[in-house]
Amino acid sequence: MDTLFIGKNYLKFDEIPSTNTWLMERLSVQKFPEGTVVFAKHQLNGKGQRGASWTAKDGEALSFSLLLKPHFLPISYAYDISICIALALHDSLNELRPGFKIKWPNDIYFKDKKVAGVLIENQMSKSTYQNAVVGIGLNVNQTTFLDLPKAISLKQILGVSFPVEKVLDRICETIEARYLQLRSGKYENLKDSYLKSMYRINEEQQFSAQNTPFTGRIINVLRNGRLLIDLQNGEHSDFDIKEIVFLK
Repeated sequence: MDTLFIGKNYLKFDEIPSTNTWLMERLSVQKFPEGTVVFAKHQLNGKGQRGASWTAKDGEALSFSLLLKPHFLPISYAYDISICIALALHDSLNELRPGFKIKWPNDIYFKDKKVAGVLIENQMSKSTYQNAVVGIGLNVNQTTFLDLPKAISLKQILGVSFPVEKVLDRICETIEARYLQLRSGKYENLKDSYLKSMYRINEEQQFSAQNTPFTGRIINVLRNGRLLIDLQNGEHSDFDIKEIVFLK
């Protein structure tokens, strides 16, 4: 991969329960350089948003974790990392063909199906953003998904198989580009690109909050990561990921 620091320390496993768990546990007792990548050919018990599990078989799916050390960011701006990672995935996949979108907060969709997901686990001191362990799962060469009707792979979209580690290389390159953009103070540019790439932004759709369905339009994402929705009564309301469900 053609990078300055991401992936220069590259740890590869044939099989591991979770790349995120492995890296998070070892950070408490061992030092790793920023940009460390932990890759598993076969992940047994990966983690996703809302406590979901995610598994990856050798040669079919890409699962890896990446260590970032965003000391330059205030703790209150931690969501900036989600924007970087989602945009980087969006960048790399749209090089293959157009049509990939970011579903808030950082899933990647093609049309109405999920091709990739991200889980970011943060380590923070009282005043410093110490580490961000970024776990990425991408469906690459699968042709079937049991009990996952909204899942799709690159092979299903494009009709060809991909070498998983070559896909990883390109994603690391686009992550580094977006991260360096953030580090150089270009948040507004990143935010603008993020909103332009968002799945179903400004479209009327169905949600549920506190077990109550409602109709609204996504109009923005706040700096703290909360989703801003324009309600039918003309008011605006914002939600955390655990407070809202997409119904359709």
